[in-house]
Amino acid sequence: KLITHKNCTELCLSGKGLSNEDFEPLSEITSEQIKKYSPNFILNLENLDLINSLGLNSFIKLFTKSRNSGGDLYIVNISDKINQVLLLTKLNTVLNIAKSIDEAKNNFDK
Repeated sequence: KLITHKNCTELCLSGKGLSNEDFEPLSEITSEQIKKYSPNFILNLENLDLINSLGLNSFIKLFTKSRNSGGDLYIVNISDKINQVLLLTKLNTVLNIAKSIDEAKNNFDK
């Protein structure tokens, strides 16, 4: 699900987050949004149950694509399980994590 805000696009992910099918649409959707609207993204993980290496790879690709296009990426609403994976892989030190959607949107305003 996509929600466009003033200066960014919120991508609301849902499901198990364990297969290619869960993340395939991300690349297409983000490429379109970068061309049409903005390279800034918020990944809302509120309804994403789990994540594995496929999901992490998708997040890194999106982060890189966004940055290479002059934008940025923030991740919000991270479950304890997904947070553990980010901590174990140390991706929490690479990816931008915001405490709320409003915090992420405010960071794009700076």
